[in-house]
Amino acid sequence: MLALAMAFPISVSGTVTRGDVNGDGVASISDVSELISYLLSNEWPTSIVEDYVDLGLGSGTLWATRNLGAQNPEDCGDYFAWGETVPNKETYTWATTAFVYYENGSMRLSKYNTDSQYGEIDNKTELDPEDDAAYVNWGPNWRMPSVAQIDELLTQCNWQWTELNGMKGRLLTGPNGKTLFLPAAGQRSGANLSSVGSNGNYWSRELYYLNPTSYRPTNAYKLYFGSSAKQKVSASRNSGYPVRPVYVSQEAPADDILRGDCNLDGTVTIQDVTVLISYLLSDEWPDPVPVEEYVDLGLPNGTLWARCNVGANKPEAYGGYFAWGETEPKDEYTGSTYKWVYVENGKMYYTKYNTNSANGVVDNKTELDPEDDAATVNMGPEWRMPTRDEISELVENCTWEWTQLNGVNGYQVTGPNGNSIFLPAAGESAKYSIGVKGYYWSSSISFVAPNNYYPSNANNLYFASDLAKLNGSSRIMGATVRAVRVVE
Repeated sequence: MLALAMAFPISVSGTVTRGDVNGDGVASISDVSELISYLLSNEWPTSIVEDYVDLGLGSGTLWATRNLGAQNPEDCGDYFAWGETVPNKETYTWATTAFVYYENGSMRLSKYNTDSQYGEIDNKTELDPEDDAAYVNWGPNWRMPSVAQIDELLTQCNWQWTELNGMKGRLLTGPNGKTLFLPAAGQRSGANLSSVGSNGNYWSRELYYLNPTSYRPTNAYKLYFGSSAKQKVSASRNSGYPVRPVYVSQEAPADDILRGDCNLDGTVTIQDVTVLISYLLSDEWPDPVPVEEYVDLGLPNGTLWARCNVGANKPEAYGGYFAWGETEPKDEYTGSTYKWVYVENGKMYYTKYNTNSANGVVDNKTELDPEDDAATVNMGPEWRMPTRDEISELVENCTWEWTQLNGVNGYQVTGPNGNSIFLPAAGESAKYSIGVKGYYWSSSISFVAPNNYYPSNANNLYFASDLAKLNGSSRIMGATVRAVRVVE
């Protein structure tokens, strides 16, 4: 409960003063006491408060400490129909729902529609910012959660049915021990409010789908829980549910990973106490301790592997998902959104990295150019995606142990020299098999045999809890990237 009291909301700050452990705006001798207290108890003092909490999830998602429209973590807050940004209407029916109209007695959808029986198709399956209640009411740093982010809460957190200040709900404890309270706020239907104290319903920003290519546009995903059940389920867009936003600023906000890290080595340890005392005596901070971005595993070819995925700032974070040959993550990973493809007479053809005339223009490129390499573009010219052979080297020369790092499933990969890296089970396309499987791109097109390539696929590292191997997958799939260091 103390952690929940710490979460009483204030405005999110942009930075943390180095050494300001107690959050009073200055670095002083009192911060030494607070830092020692934290190291002994692993709990920051109650004076530190934020609008979000880092639960230590694999994706690094920061969840708001309260519902949209609430003042405290235990308050129900406002109720929204899906795609609406103004809460608490008198009735929640299809006739009052945004983007719904009637034609010849049949209901139609004017937006977020994938089925012609409901009118014109726009194939939008995720809320635009202007229709996202979190974005509109709290600003551009906030969004309603994705299905993948809800899945993370379900699979990576401990859920306890409890009460906070008289309100029943679920206390979620993340992999790092921090907590989040979700009140059982019930729902609005018609003119009625029901099930308060019995169940919780929280909107996602995504339409419900029967399978990855077949959506039900009248419904969207929600998080549902009661005293025993918890799951993501389908719900009618006209229902009134609360929203628990997620923080989506492109720049990492101030958080407890930085607070107390006085020597800037990425951790909070007893060394930070020494550095803080030294600063208070001399009024001069020491130079930051350099942290190597790569690991030498002692592999036969000397390959140096990055500590973190592309787009991640810690080893267990998933980072970005990329289609093969693309350098930016995206919301949808399909043939229609893939950079190097066009469709003619219902068939896909490739415009680059193709060895077969039946598949489009032949250029016989089988390795990614630097401008199409997600590692090189996002991390700099000293990095690139691994080749097929470098992935094989990692699989064949290392010890692979299925384990957890800060609550995230994945493999601890230990090289011949005893050094290791952690590869989180990030799944694919930011939606599927998260925490269960890993897919990591190589820079190489798949081949059946030397000089016999399969250009619609690219090689990747694939693993589950019982195996790790070199694999081939469709280039349009969204997978993670673990870079290797370019050795001159």
